[in-house]
Amino acid sequence: MKLYSLPLSPYAARVRGAIYAKGLAIEITPPPADWRTSPEYRAINPLVRVPVLLLDDGTVIAESAVIVEYLEDAHPQVQLRPDTAEALARVRLITQVADLYVMQPMMPLFYMFDGKEKDEALIASQLAKLEEGLTHLDAMLLKGEYAFPGQLTTADVWLTPVRFSLEGLMGFAKLPRLLDGHEAVAAYAETAKKDAALGRVWDEMTEGLEAMLAARAAQEV
Repeated sequence: MKLYSLPLSPYAARVRGAIYAKGLAIEITPPPADWRTSPEYRAINPLVRVPVLLLDDGTVIAESAVIVEYLEDAHPQVQLRPDTAEALARVRLITQVADLYVMQPMMPLFYMFDGKEKDEALIASQLAKLEEGLTHLDAMLLKGEYAFPGQLTTADVWLTPVRFSLEGLMGFAKLPRLLDGHEAVAAYAETAKKDAALGRVWDEMTEGLEAMLAARAAQEV
């Protein structure tokens, strides 16, 4: 199997987290440099997105959530789902809140803060949406624990890139107090770093961010 992945992509990071946690022998490789316009890559994945998983028989599986669910179904030896329906619903709820109410309002803020002319009213509105999402997510987590205490689950492979991206936003937008009042979300960074699989993802995203910033600085010279 082969996974097309980019180090800094939070969506690809989810899948890598599941792969590492399960100990799967999957080749992880970047897409072609021209993947956004490449006819060859479009033939593999008409959605022209990263990540995408290629199975040994040529089957293509796209979209990070679908890929993670496939890995859970196809490789159940290491489970990233809790045992009961109620616990699994809890894991799925945390995943949804992290994705829909934190990640989605967060990502546009990078572009908003990057513009030469900032729309302060729009930024304030977007930050308010993010604050609301963080409040909901924080209430669902226990400080210093996995998303589902005592067990690494699919919620953690979602939360790790979300938390890393929050760290990036705080630095990029000069918002050091963004997580004030959200102690469990703030502390989750250390939870992720302590886990072998999640920590590996965190390190890869760090390296990806450093490479992106270096390339950006080179273009500005």
